Amino acid sequence: MTIRQVITLRNFMIILCITMIGLLGQKAVRIADKIQAVQEGDRLYAAGDLIAAEEQYRQAAGNSSLLYMEDRLAQRLDELGPITKIRNALNTLVLTARAQSATKDFTGLLQTYESLISLKAVYMKTGGSYEAHFRQLSADSGLSDDLTVYFQKFKKQFLAELAESKAGGGSGEDSFKWNLLLIPDAFYGETELKQELLAASFQGHDTVRLKAVAASGSFSPLLDNALSMMNAYRSHDYEAPWILKQTEASTKSILNKDLDADNLSAFVQHGISYRAFARSAGLSSSRVLTQIDKSLAQLLKTAGRKSRAGQHAEAIALYEALAPLQDTSAELAATRLAWNIAEPVRLLPGGELPGKYTHITAGTGRYGAQVYVAGTDSSGRLYYAALKDDGSVVTLNGDVLPGYARLRRLVFDDSLALGNNTGVPVVMAEADSEDEQTLYTAYEMKPEGMTLLLSFTADSYELQADGSLLVQGAQLADGTFAPEAIYRHTVSMYEFSELVQEVQEEQEYPLITASELEQRPDEKVSLQGELYVDNNGTTVLSSDGRYIALQGEIGVTGNSVVSGQFQHNYKTVGTDIGEQLVPEFVVESVGSLSLIY
Repeated sequence: MTIRQVITLRNFMIILCITMIGLLGQKAVRIADKIQAVQEGDRLYAAGDLIAAEEQYRQAAGNSSLLYMEDRLAQRLDELGPITKIRNALNTLVLTARAQSATKDFTGLLQTYESLISLKAVYMKTGGSYEAHFRQLSADSGLSDDLTVYFQKFKKQFLAELAESKAGGGSGEDSFKWNLLLIPDAFYGETELKQELLAASFQGHDTVRLKAVAASGSFSPLLDNALSMMNAYRSHDYEAPWILKQTEASTKSILNKDLDADNLSAFVQHGISYRAFARSAGLSSSRVLTQIDKSLAQLLKTAGRKSRAGQHAEAIALYEALAPLQDTSAELAATRLAWNIAEPVRLLPGGELPGKYTHITAGTGRYGAQVYVAGTDSSGRLYYAALKDDGSVVTLNGDVLPGYARLRRLVFDDSLALGNNTGVPVVMAEADSEDEQTLYTAYEMKPEGMTLLLSFTADSYELQADGSLLVQGAQLADGTFAPEAIYRHTVSMYEFSELVQEVQEEQEYPLITASELEQRPDEKVSLQGELYVDNNGTTVLSSDGRYIALQGEIGVTGNSVVSGQFQHNYKTVGTDIGEQLVPEFVVESVGSLSLIY
């Protein structure tokens, strides 16, 4: 072993001894510290300073240099366990809040605050065993001061974002509003101060935004923005009355401009949009709804005045324009009816064209129609139209009227319509004839079309109680002039029946059948049948299968009425089955029924 080796080993041993002495000294110090901590803890415990005692006992328990009164330490720490829990929880919250502030974790900071509130709920019960201890530990931790600083920073940030959004910047989201609402009242000073600050800030922000949208003339976007704001506030249980107030102010201004400019379509569309907004917003009444209703009522009155003044087109246009805002179907129907009554020609095809029809006649309230009208165009063609009770319009096209070039007038002949008992209107056309009489032509307006009811030239006609027509100065079909003639309704129209004097004679000479003749000898009677002349030149009447020889001046054949007497005489005449002996009738007068027009 060399000297160097000896010296080195010695030095090592010296260093080792010194180290051991140091360690022993350190342990002795820790032993003393533990004993002192236990003793100090006992003193503080006895003095009632449990927070300081818990800290001393906790330090002693953490000192493992000596097993000293371990059972009592454990017992005291168990007894003071709630203080330990409070201290640890507060320390954890302090560290968590600090990290959340650094990372701008607002949601996390709210959760930390809620954790503090929950902790207080457990230990700060009035009169509770640890209420005072919690207050002291909380103050010692500085957590409340830290939270105040952190929330003030967030409040400043959110207010800045609110101001930026108000000026037109920002992302367009309003999360800063809801974050400001979430900041606990305590960090605004008190609840009332928070309410005042946020109400003023929110109102200023929202009002500017709504005014900007209104200034652009965008009505629907204004309402959409307002509804979105209202719903957002409601979802956060916050009342923002300025939204509706500003919205109503802007919409009233726009509606007034619509009315002032007579822009009815814009007013109606804006009114519809606002009513939809009010329903979505849950508004049963508002100033704007009242304004819309009042303006609408005034416009409806204006339309009514126009209709009563005969300005039907303007009234209808106004009613139609207002229809999307309010049901005006009844008013439109009434106005159209009034217009059709005042100007029934409008119902005819092309009737709205001036001068389309030269002769017009109309009526109301009959034949299942509210209004009915007939007219002729420049070519003399007859047209008919009716506004039915169910609101439908029926039109019929007829023929060119006979003698239309001299047409004097058209009329609805209600007496003929009633006389036929068909329930359809009858249009009578009266035209001047060449012999200064009147050409009467009547048509029935049936659903399937117009049908000819009568056509004759005469001086006048009159409907009789039995439904026949007494025609004065009739020009018959064979050119014969009849001072007075009877026309009767056959299958489809009126046709000549007999002369008036024949009818009078028939009253003196009752009409009997051929089989009754021999039962009424020497009586004045009338017979009706077919007249013909046989091979011997004798005029014979055929009726009901019997043949009767006629004596006197007859002068006609065909269907006729003969008046006279049977005077017990018989005569042989030619018949379809050969010669027969038949009664002979002495004729006093003859009326032909074969002159049919």
